[in-house]
Amino acid sequence: MKNILLGILLIAISSTSLAAETPAQFMKRYVGYFNDEDLERYQTTFEFPVISSKGGVLEVFADPEVPMANFDNIKKTGWVRSRIDSINVLSESSAAALVEFSFSRINSEGRPFFQSTGYYGLVSTDDGWKIQSWFFVKPVTVGND
Repeated sequence: MKNILLGILLIAISSTSLAAETPAQFMKRYVGYFNDEDLERYQTTFEFPVISSKGGVLEVFADPEVPMANFDNIKKTGWVRSRIDSINVLSESSAAALVEFSFSRINSEGRPFFQSTGYYGLVSTDDGWKIQSWFFVKPVTVGND
């Protein structure tokens, strides 16, 4: 009985923490899933359909079963991990947020080889913040293009 109560308490705490998560905290979690190459959790950070604009190429991803990243292909670019350079919440309401996000891709020598800034449109869901759009002026790959 004690273990059941502890389990219920942990579920309640984890649900509360996601609900209270800020857009900046969400973006850190999102990058953590990316760096861990945790495709299952990474997929949960999106609210479909997702609008993507990278380097002037507009795409709409409507199927949550189609992976939003291919880590094997990203590794072919020299990527080992990504580093957050800055997160700026430009606008936020209880329903949506616009986040300016700068990052660097780091190679096996620990050096940045690609840097970019993008703008993420987040929406608030029952499961917390999720990405519904992203906009990058500079072409950036997540390995599935």
